[in-house]
Amino acid sequence: MEIRRIKVPTALVWATPTSATKADQSYLADGDISAWLKQLKDADRERLADQNVIVTEALFNDRVILDRVEGQWAHIFVTKQNNRQERRGYPGWVPVAQLTATDSELDYPTTTVRLVHPQTDLLDEQGQVVMALPMGTILTTTGQDAQEIHVMTPLGAGLIAASAATVNVSGADDGDRLLALGRQFLGTPYLWGGITPQGFDCSGLVYALHRALDYAVPRDAQDQYANGYPVAPEELAVGDLVFFATDHGMGTIHHVGIYAGEGQMLHAPKPGLTVEVIPMTTAKYAAEYAGARRFWQ
Repeated sequence: MEIRRIKVPTALVWATPTSATKADQSYLADGDISAWLKQLKDADRERLADQNVIVTEALFNDRVILDRVEGQWAHIFVTKQNNRQERRGYPGWVPVAQLTATDSELDYPTTTVRLVHPQTDLLDEQGQVVMALPMGTILTTTGQDAQEIHVMTPLGAGLIAASAATVNVSGADDGDRLLALGRQFLGTPYLWGGITPQGFDCSGLVYALHRALDYAVPRDAQDQYANGYPVAPEELAVGDLVFFATDHGMGTIHHVGIYAGEGQMLHAPKPGLTVEVIPMTTAKYAAEYAGARRFWQ
């Protein structure tokens, strides 16, 4: 079993190597997800969802299990993303070029830091910007002062601002903090498979917010529903996860949001729309409520 790390800011994890089209080739070549997103049309975003083209994303420095290599593609398991069908992690394909050649651990004890701002610059040791990293990125630290945190990355030693690990939201508890963190992303486009502020799907938004606050949550809505602490309707609190299912709430889980208080939820709805807060009594969801779960206690 080989362990590798992701060496681009955000790696799209594809269902199959053949899922990528000609429109995706520039991203596959340079790993620039920002440029790729800018050229996506509405029809492209619909295709990603309808055909399950991208299954998830992996972030810079995430450890993955390398299963096999076929040509320029690697089949991997993203170890930070729990999946009911595969104990090793979330399965999918990434370009080999987006993985490190090896994974070496430091010979002395270290700690980690989680980036909690939408975007954080990673600097080299000379203070030059190497790349911008998304919220949720987890880095190994080797020291810090009031201004900077020294980190080890797949690209070598680097620096990030100390403020990058400070949650700039307030709340009485982490349920409030989850919601406040999520409200920063109102208006963020829906992206099937997305777990970063550049685009979220419904369960990806939930996963990303919990990851930023160091709560382990499965990647997909069905798995999220199967875990966590069950919450009765009369006990719903801000930050709880609310789920919706087919067959009047009795069938397959198909959507998840974050309870925002006063009968509302924050969620990433579908391709073509953006992260929003709506009443849970909205016609599309009212008859499909399946229950709630809590991970933040």
